[in-house]
Amino acid sequence: ALTAEVFFDYDMSEIRADAERVLRGKVDVLRASPRVQLRIEGHADERGSNEYNLALGNRRAQAVVDFFTNFGLDGDRFSIVSYGEERPAAQGSNESAWSQNRRAEFVITAGQNDINPGR
Repeated sequence: ALTAEVFFDYDMSEIRADAERVLRGKVDVLRASPRVQLRIEGHADERGSNEYNLALGNRRAQAVVDFFTNFGLDGDRFSIVSYGEERPAAQGSNESAWSQNRRAEFVITAGQNDINPGR
């Protein structure tokens, strides 16, 4: 639940409808578990320069934080990092691979034992 990835469209950092459903589920868990903190890792596919993709990964991670804070969660609970194209989830130079690499990943950095199992 909290570590489920969300995906982005090509060259975009806007939250898609499918990603919104996943993130709303995370909001519920985060509200129920106030000591949990997350690192959001932004990723991009291989197209574009390294610098551009690092910036795009950063925008994607920030879009997730903005989504959470718009639901009243404290921004201090989240950190972001961008890996750009450096850590692909899938190998290949085609849409199948690229679509898996345009993502945000979630790492629980605090409060792992405080996650409410009822959620």
